[in-house]
Amino acid sequence: MFGPESSQERLYTGAIAPIVSEVLEGFNCTIFAYGQTGTGKTYTMEGGDRNSADGKDLSEVAGVIPRAISQIFQHLDSINSEYTVKCSFLELYNEETTDLLAVGESKSNQKLRMLEDKSGVNVQGLEEIIVKSSVDIYTLLDRGSAKRRTAETLLNKQSSRSHSVFCITVHMRETPTEGEDVIKVGKLYLVDLAGSENVGRLVHIKIHAPCMQALGIFYMFLCLAFSNLSCNCTSDIHRSTAVNQMQQML
Repeated sequence: MFGPESSQERLYTGAIAPIVSEVLEGFNCTIFAYGQTGTGKTYTMEGGDRNSADGKDLSEVAGVIPRAISQIFQHLDSINSEYTVKCSFLELYNEETTDLLAVGESKSNQKLRMLEDKSGVNVQGLEEIIVKSSVDIYTLLDRGSAKRRTAETLLNKQSSRSHSVFCITVHMRETPTEGEDVIKVGKLYLVDLAGSENVGRLVHIKIHAPCMQALGIFYMFLCLAFSNLSCNCTSDIHRSTAVNQMQQML
């Protein structure tokens, strides 16, 4: 448990760094925060200024995302291995999936399909972009975040009305002194969930009831999915809506 006095560094070191280390060992991991608007989800995930005053290190208020990106590239730069890093960024709004990194109006507005196969849930047509540094990832994050749907609520003047998933895929080829090459592929999903407040807290009429209903259904199924996973239940209830297929992908 981390109280309000906990620093960003303490939170990251205690709860997040071990997860990112698993990604670098070739596992798929997910990090997300959820709850009511105004409770600090965005600050926890993104933080304040990313870099210190001299620009050489992360600032004290840097959040989970910049710290995770820094950890990934520090590790990759320290090992004598070939690697490739790719990123994708999708938005789920009112049961529809779009690519936040797509270029051009036609592609940006295109609704993507989620397809399930033996390997899991995949998003058809989702663009993956190769990145070489932390700066490249920040550029993609800023570009995609600018396209997300937001609106004013009584608790936040610019509240996200959609869920987003930013995925960092790390491919590594290790060449041991003896034996065959070892290939590791790990994925880190960074999820920003929309606020879970009720309709009465909304200000603008542009927030339609179907959108709020979809958010409510999402949180209900999220709780059911966690409950099923904790007791090893085999129910597929968490797959029953398009927005909740995201949980299978993570």
